[in-house]
Amino acid sequence: MEETMGMTDNQYKDFVEAIKEDLEELNEYKEAGDDAGFEKKYGRIMERLEKSLNR
Repeated sequence: MEETMGMTDNQYKDFVEAIKEDLEELNEYKEAGDDAGFEKKYGRIMERLEKSLNR
């Protein structure tokens, strides 16, 4: 049987806050026209989300 570990409320809030900060940073790259920075940050966000989904 597989055991599922859930997040505490604080862990979930920390996770959401980190994603919010990442999206704000993405927006800064977009506004500055920094396509390379945008793509790099976007890739890291997607990788982190994928890892979280596969846990």
